[in-house]
Amino acid sequence: MVEARRIVRWHFGRDHHPVLRKLAQLLVAIAWPLAVLINLWEVWHWLGLGPIELLRARKRVLGALWVAIRHNILPTEFYAYGLWLPDRKKNIDNYLYSKEGARLFKALNRASNPDPIGDKLVFYEMCKQHAIPTPPVLAAFGRNGKLFDFESGRPPMHDLFVKGSTGSGRAERLRWHGIDFESNRGSRLKPEVLGSYLVDRARTWNLTLLVQPVLSNHPDLRVEPNGALATARLVTGRSPDGEVTPIFCFIYFALPGQITSASNHVTLIDLATGRLLPPPQQDAPGMSMYRYRQFGSSDACRLPDWEAVLRHVKLAHQACSNFVFVGWDVAFTPHGAVVLEGNANWEAATYQTLCGEPLGCTKFTDILAARLQDGPSGKFR
Repeated sequence: MVEARRIVRWHFGRDHHPVLRKLAQLLVAIAWPLAVLINLWEVWHWLGLGPIELLRARKRVLGALWVAIRHNILPTEFYAYGLWLPDRKKNIDNYLYSKEGARLFKALNRASNPDPIGDKLVFYEMCKQHAIPTPPVLAAFGRNGKLFDFESGRPPMHDLFVKGSTGSGRAERLRWHGIDFESNRGSRLKPEVLGSYLVDRARTWNLTLLVQPVLSNHPDLRVEPNGALATARLVTGRSPDGEVTPIFCFIYFALPGQITSASNHVTLIDLATGRLLPPPQQDAPGMSMYRYRQFGSSDACRLPDWEAVLRHVKLAHQACSNFVFVGWDVAFTPHGAVVLEGNANWEAATYQTLCGEPLGCTKFTDILAARLQDGPSGKFR
């Protein structure tokens, strides 16, 4: 992990002219102290600390400032991971930090065209080709019009889910009410105008919109069947010899009234069995950031079709062999598990916070070390 952090620093701004790169490094160095202070203020607000509490915790505050300057680690992660604790402080270089993850993955991964990880429509075609269960794409609309229409020329008379082919944050749920669709954004749409509505949306947002059926949650998850999908994030790594290894997994649950699952409402998953794990200790550093969904020993829950999930994501990662690490989003429905998408720029914060250990203590390090040995850092793009 120390070598990985060095690679991140080495490749900072490598896509730009050397002069611009040096200028950017200088500007970052100048702005970093102010950014640390702003981030520290955000931590105080998050923890609800007043002047008296800050005075009592001044040693920890000074520790956060020292770690930020010495190791380039933001105070939010210092507090979330409890890096003032002796056993964690000695492992400080074994954590994967948020600002370094994306740069590391960019250095490790090789570009592909088409890109099934960056483009959800390409991902759907890849899943069809390799018989990987995934929600069907019923229609696609771009800023210049329809890419392909519904099979009958009209939308099916059931609930639909709309999402962008790239990025996130543009999801929309359309509930069928017998004569029209009701959007969670407040509008009511007749079936004959839905196509033009989505073209306008695609043009406004400057992206391609995909239309899929709304899926239901498996009853074993003990959540609202027709609510937002509970979504597992399963991270896998691919070694140079092609072996795909699961690294960690947790599942997101939705908050009331939301159409997608929430990043801070989670439960950790045991990779070997697919069981939902009990919550960490309540006094664990960073625990207050999360709403942990608890399952007692008498109410233990095992994710359905877990062995099938592992097969599906391994097959998907084999098909995306140019990516070293991928975070797969998986949903569990009454008709079986489906792979929703892959994410190249996933983050390890949830795992590292809740488990109380750095990613460097997992199989992530073995795969990373093999990749670094297989390809010298200077050859990474």
